[in-house]
Amino acid sequence: MQENQELLCRPIVHLDFSSDFKARSRELGFDTLEAIVRMPPVELISMEGFSYTWLGELTGFMQKNKLLHLMQPMPGSTSW
Repeated sequence: MQENQELLCRPIVHLDFSSDFKARSRELGFDTLEAIVRMPPVELISMEGFSYTWLGELTGFMQKNKLLHLMQPMPGSTSW
């Protein structure tokens, strides 16, 4: 669990993402995965500069690292 927290807090620029993903994350104002998963999904997809290509790379990384569940909205909150 601590390993997951360290991954979430590590700067995106130091993670195994494409340069396009890193640039888009910076444009969106995200420097860590933790910042992304704290954003409600409905707000995330409505951000200027959001793309489904970016989201696809993010979800692939999260799934590979067994963190995809963190992108699920909390019960009672806005869903995808």
